[in-house]
Amino acid sequence: MYNWNIIGHKKQLELIEEDIKNGRVSHAYLFTGPSSVGKFAIAKMMVNIMQCPNNLCRTCPTCIQLQKGSHADTVVLDDDGESIKIEQIRDIIARLNMTAQANYKILLIKKAERLTPEAANCLLKTLEEPPPDTVIILTTNNIREILPTIISRARLIKFTGYSEKFLYEKLKPLYPDLEDDVIAQVCSLAIGKSGKAIKLLNDANLLASYRTMYNILCEFLEDKPVYSKFKAISDVIENGTENEFLDVFSYLVRNRLYKGLESGKNETAVTENKHFVNLLKEIEETKKLLKRNINMRLALENLALKATL
Repeated sequence: MYNWNIIGHKKQLELIEEDIKNGRVSHAYLFTGPSSVGKFAIAKMMVNIMQCPNNLCRTCPTCIQLQKGSHADTVVLDDDGESIKIEQIRDIIARLNMTAQANYKILLIKKAERLTPEAANCLLKTLEEPPPDTVIILTTNNIREILPTIISRARLIKFTGYSEKFLYEKLKPLYPDLEDDVIAQVCSLAIGKSGKAIKLLNDANLLASYRTMYNILCEFLEDKPVYSKFKAISDVIENGTENEFLDVFSYLVRNRLYKGLESGKNETAVTENKHFVNLLKEIEETKKLLKRNINMRLALENLALKATL
């Protein structure tokens, strides 16, 4: 029904449109899935559709206010890297309890895992007894960090990444002037994340940095001197590219694992495959540690030490 300007997620969009069309909008939604797959963009579009009195005309005062982030009955908490405190939630709930001028009173939170335990419990009370015409939409990259009681009170919509082939087929028509091998490489580097792929295709400098990081990380899997690996870690920390570092590392290890699985089941291949599986687990564990504000240098250096077979 609408031009969502999103790659994929057909079933999820159909569910959302059916809810709106049939007047079955839930008092709470939880969009869950990997980062950079379009969850937050879809949530913002959903808010605009629900609030516009003219079926998403994009030109009325409501649409203009939503675009500027100044709509009185819509609160959007974008990801600013900070945790969401109970005082913020209390203030927002008080605002949502006021008389609405629009179709709904809406709270949209990006990366709801940023809620402190106190803030999450405060929000839970509103989910248990929601004010009339109030809708709360949460997005999360890690549903395991969301209170089970919040999950049970929201309409859960799951989003996933896509295969390299699917992304390539969708992106090629959008970038007809780019060489096929560039688009194919970006689809691999994006690890199934459409938002990441588009960002790389639109930013030549970012793509160049990913390629450089890939070449550096290839040496991590070889028996290179430890000091050279630690020097690379220092550069990553200095440039603030630890997330990109871990994404590219994950991509590289997955590629090596896939090639190993295709090569057969000789003793060498089996040993290497076990190493790559364990290394992928170490990368994911390192991502979790960094979210908990563990010493970044120690976490990345420890990962580097475990990289060589």
